[in-house]
Amino acid sequence: MSDRGPTRRRLAELCAELGITPQTLAKVRAATARPDEWLTVEEICAELKVSRRTFDRWRATGAGPKCERLGGHGPLRSRRSWIEAWAESGEQGVA
Repeated sequence: MSDRGPTRRRLAELCAELGITPQTLAKVRAATARPDEWLTVEEICAELKVSRRTFDRWRATGAGPKCERLGGHGPLRSRRSWIEAWAESGEQGVA
């Protein structure tokens, strides 16, 4: 248990140096630890809590997240990191 003191202290120092909160650091560490998986359109809609129609409208108007067809002609997919970056950018369509 004596190892925990210096580790917490060092994390607090690091957060202070970077000007971020420990919660933000934890989110960054969790995001980098998670694999950048490919999501289907259905999975994207479920996570964003939007209908498929809304997702398709965002894509048609260029307001949606970046997506690619796997293999050039395969199913439409998006990487989790692309969805998160798009969501944080605030570029969602407003209907």
